[in-house]
Amino acid sequence: MNEIRANLEKHLRKLCLEIGSRHVGSSGEAAAANYIEKVFREYGYPAVRESYPVTGWSFKSFELINLTRRTSVPGAVPCFFSPAAEAESKLLWLRRSELERLGELPVAGRICMVAAVSTPGDVKGRNQIAGELDALGAAAAVFISDIHTSLAASTKIQRSPFLKQLGCCAVAEEGALELAHHCDDVYRLRLEASSFPHESCNVIARTVGFGPAKGVIGAHFDTAPLTQGAGDNASGVAILLELARLLHGKNNGWNLDFAAFSAEEYIPETLPPGSGDYVARHQREDIRWFLNFDDIGLLFGEPQIRTVLSEKLPPLHSGAFPICPSTHTDGDDRSFKQIGVPGIWYRDESFFRQFHTERDSIDTIDFGKMAAAATDALEIFRQLTGKEE
Repeated sequence: MNEIRANLEKHLRKLCLEIGSRHVGSSGEAAAANYIEKVFREYGYPAVRESYPVTGWSFKSFELINLTRRTSVPGAVPCFFSPAAEAESKLLWLRRSELERLGELPVAGRICMVAAVSTPGDVKGRNQIAGELDALGAAAAVFISDIHTSLAASTKIQRSPFLKQLGCCAVAEEGALELAHHCDDVYRLRLEASSFPHESCNVIARTVGFGPAKGVIGAHFDTAPLTQGAGDNASGVAILLELARLLHGKNNGWNLDFAAFSAEEYIPETLPPGSGDYVARHQREDIRWFLNFDDIGLLFGEPQIRTVLSEKLPPLHSGAFPICPSTHTDGDDRSFKQIGVPGIWYRDESFFRQFHTERDSIDTIDFGKMAAAATDALEIFRQLTGKEE
């Protein structure tokens, strides 16, 4: 257990502290792919890359300043895929009722404060609002990051690569209150960023079995922008790499893919491009299950094993975590469910919802819990492959 924990910590330090943010199109995404491939090869696996087109995003700088008071708005962050923008204006406050008649409002050239309450399912709605404001000539939009920690805003609370000139940013509670208290002041938003055609890739270590049966053990290595992505999802990548080490030469006769996906933190209208590309390439193979690690090992979180299409799985039992059958998919398991492959997802139900924010850092990780998840996953693997010990 000590060796497992030490290896997990080593991988997290590399991904979080040395590489950092790994959003699609960033140098961090490329560095993470290189590191994962290097580790797979060190563990004795042939490693391959499977590429697919996505939209990348390059970010250089951002500021949201109260010009009247000469202060920065606390906790403001740019939104994923936002185009470059520069604007100065008073805020145009938009309540929910006003969102239905944007064409009647003087939005052109303005910084618009979208003050309507949103829910976790509203990313599409926020993208639509941004698209309408963009078409109407608004200069910028500020969204309230209402579903994440009150201390830090999510960089992907709104994310659309189709905007032309609308600069988009988000604020958490502190920043939203600051704007509300000084709503008649003049603000300046500056954002240097751009979207571009990009090739992301999955990095896969393969081992060959005795028959057609195949299992996929996976985790995504990309992050939301401007975050270490410790829980989401350096934790899952670290466990994936450690399982590859522990299971080398012990595949129980199965074909196995250890798959590190990119582009999971993407656009909600489609399947995640990384795992979506994987299932499109391999759906004719005899894939029996997908074992997924995403956002596991948080200091404050309730760990669980969520199963999807559990009727297709053998009876599973864990000595460490509750197993929770579910019909809901929310990540790479969605891609596998679409082709009828059952999923087993190790995850934490977080108290503070720090994912997608700067608070998702290595100091929020419980390495003991991560080691317990890796050890438990070995037993689940034995049950999945019919070699329970």
